[in-house]
Amino acid sequence: MLITTISFQGNCDEALAFYKEALGAEVKEVAYFRDAPPNSGMDESLPPNFVMHSEVLIFGTQVTMTDGGTAPITGDYFSLMLSLDSAEEVTSVFNKLADGGRVVGALAPQFWAALCGDVQDRFGIHWHICTNA
Repeated sequence: MLITTISFQGNCDEALAFYKEALGAEVKEVAYFRDAPPNSGMDESLPPNFVMHSEVLIFGTQVTMTDGGTAPITGDYFSLMLSLDSAEEVTSVFNKLADGGRVVGALAPQFWAALCGDVQDRFGIHWHICTNA
């Protein structure tokens, strides 16, 4: 099993709330650095309210999210693809993710999909959203 982890720099709680609202994500677990036992080897320089680990289901796929870790690497090395059931769902999700973000490729019919678009959300995550319906 391959599980994607998205690292944030102190705003993981905000991202969890955003994806819950925008995508109907189901937050299964959230553990904070304050929850780590003493002498656990966790980075004690990170604020206690930073998310140490979270498990989220987005359209049935497990994703983990965290705060801290190494600084993000500049570059667009990956995107998350959502294959949805209808053009209405694609449009709704696309518009929610674009709110506070940036449209990379406008929603349009493509030769490989009935409707497809690319958006970078307010956290810098690149989403490729399509339907064949």
